[in-house]
Amino acid sequence: MADGSGDAAAPKPPLPDGFGMSRISQACLACRRKKVTSNPNFSQFHQSFILSRCLTCEYPKSSDNASSSRQYANSLEARCQQLDQFCGRLESLSIELTESILEIKHLRHAPPDVNFHIDDELQQAAHALQSLPTVHSGSIPTINELSIEVNATPDAGELISEHAQDNINDANDDQDTSDDSIDDDDFGSSKDNGEIKGMPSKFGSLVTDSYGKLRYLGGATNNVLVEAVKGLSPGSLTSIHNSSPGSSNLGQGAFNNIETAPPEFEIPLFVRGQRWQELPYLPRAEDVPRPPKYVADLLVNLYFDQLHYTFPVLYKPHFMSCYREMSSPPPGSNDNVDAKFLSVFFAVCACASTLIPLDGKSTSFPGLDYYQKSLILYYASTGEASVERVQCIALLAMCAGGWNTLTQSWTFAGQAVRAAQDLGMHLSSLTAVSTEPADLIKQQLSRRIWWSVYCLDRVTSICLGRPMAADDADCHCDLPIGKKDEELEAHFQNTEPSVESPPMTTSSPMTGFLAFIQLCRIGGKIQKLHSPSRIRELQDPKKARKFLRSVVSLQKALDRWLAGLPDDIRFSANATERGPNLTMCVIMFIVHAGSLLNLYRSLSGSAAQATLGSRGDEAMSHCVSAARSCINAAELVRELVPPSHHLAFCVHYLTLSGLILLRIPEHPREKSQADVEKCIRFLKGLESTCSGASKGRAIIEHLLKESSAPDMDGSLADLLNDPNTSWNQLPGSELFSYSSFSPDFLNL
Repeated sequence: MADGSGDAAAPKPPLPDGFGMSRISQACLACRRKKVTSNPNFSQFHQSFILSRCLTCEYPKSSDNASSSRQYANSLEARCQQLDQFCGRLESLSIELTESILEIKHLRHAPPDVNFHIDDELQQAAHALQSLPTVHSGSIPTINELSIEVNATPDAGELISEHAQDNINDANDDQDTSDDSIDDDDFGSSKDNGEIKGMPSKFGSLVTDSYGKLRYLGGATNNVLVEAVKGLSPGSLTSIHNSSPGSSNLGQGAFNNIETAPPEFEIPLFVRGQRWQELPYLPRAEDVPRPPKYVADLLVNLYFDQLHYTFPVLYKPHFMSCYREMSSPPPGSNDNVDAKFLSVFFAVCACASTLIPLDGKSTSFPGLDYYQKSLILYYASTGEASVERVQCIALLAMCAGGWNTLTQSWTFAGQAVRAAQDLGMHLSSLTAVSTEPADLIKQQLSRRIWWSVYCLDRVTSICLGRPMAADDADCHCDLPIGKKDEELEAHFQNTEPSVESPPMTTSSPMTGFLAFIQLCRIGGKIQKLHSPSRIRELQDPKKARKFLRSVVSLQKALDRWLAGLPDDIRFSANATERGPNLTMCVIMFIVHAGSLLNLYRSLSGSAAQATLGSRGDEAMSHCVSAARSCINAAELVRELVPPSHHLAFCVHYLTLSGLILLRIPEHPREKSQADVEKCIRFLKGLESTCSGASKGRAIIEHLLKESSAPDMDGSLADLLNDPNTSWNQLPGSELFSYSSFSPDFLNL
């Protein structure tokens, strides 16, 4: 007993962490090699054995599959418990932060005596953030460490590696189609504005150019330059304004002119005082003759009555104020005329002139004189950046589209997009503006201008099948609110900016334009999907399957758009009331049908059907259905759609619809006869307003006549074998008169 108690009281060497998880728990590496685990007096023998041979106790972990699996499972369970505790703390912290943010929003417009609560909320949030545990690099296993443990079991390691490689391959396969897929939240205002508003400098800044006006400068590398200039001139930040592209750029053009003190340091891309020389052969704005006041009043009123809400690049109250000041200047004012506004005014007159019925004697385009004057004033401001330049060139693009000169309209549309991007309008939602009604109106005008030129670029590019100037990946601009011009100021004066406005209960003339923006975004993705590089890859079965997945995704997006249309812009809701929404309704349904034709036409050919199989037949049925829908919707085009790029698009796709019904060989001609004749009738009614309608009608009539001709292979042989057949019954007999042949010729 004494010896036993002495042995029990003898100190034992400490065991390392994880020692109990090993299969052999009583012997070190040296003892295991001597097989001494059966010795009952193990502790005393172990000490004497180790000391006599000057060895060290080593307890290496087992490397067999079962032991490694147990070790990995225990380690993973411990990490999961730590992660669960950490997520619990994060959840409680997020709840506190959410409550604090909501409280701050409510107290932002509260009286001064309750503002001190905001500081308390911020202090609580700061303490909560500081209470988070510091995560060290060694507390969480790295990917390499986990891979070492997993690879201890060869079968499991190979399985995980193969699974990971499959995921990588799937991600690479879907990468090409991700750009063309449409998400449910792809339209309207972005939901992540709150996350990126804290770092607007990542997306660019507004810097002062040589004219003292603001221009957009983006790029991660240019941000280094901007921050350096800010650091060199901390007291003079006029050369680099708050990084708010599109929000403050209207303060120096559209509404007021503010002269700022020259900064000490400037961006090297612009040199202060260096301006473009005036073109010597262009007249000054004061020397350009203007129309009589009664003519100008007629054209301005005609424009805002029929064209404005289909292309809202202007803010009517501001335009009318400048127009009245130009027409009736106050006594004692100088004769200087605002050349920028005058260019916009002449562009408005040019667009409105297309609405006046022609007398049939004029051979030139209606409003060409106003168009030329506006273009002269536009080129006279070369080198400058202003909102008026964007408005002017956008209106000229719409005017050129109304003349059926779509190539010129497409060129001007690209210039309008570039001019808007020069001012940063494509990023006007990155930062918030002040709560003043004037600043909020400027922001809404910026959004309207951007989306107007965006849709203009989309419509002209889709119609001509040409590249688009605006890329969705480069844009971050919310949709404008659905209020007409006269209601904007009252809306912002009576509504708290921080509270989201309730949904509209009454019809607004902006409703149709907002829905048209969403349709143009889908149409642009369809146009991008049918790029030459994508069509060329359809011969590859794997890429053809990816292409079909993109087609299905875009088809679902069009279906969602159609199902989500408000009742204000449907045919049934506007049967008795005409206005901008009914006009946009007709335009949108033709653009929708045209988008379906673009989506499926490349899949309905004989070559595509050989590759796609049954999907080719399905694409053909979609094309026929879309062509018929386009023809049926074109019934109201003549009465509702004014001459513009919209009318040119409608006439173009109305012509294409008739051609598709005639040119699809698998579609019976008898079923499409009535629709084609209806298409010809609609095109004939549009010849007075669009020159392209007459040419389209002539092409369809010629093809229809050829399709109704008898089959030359079978019917001609039957006619020749029939002894009762006369000369007049033979095809082409009308080209030769039987009576013109002499009797001598017949006797040969």
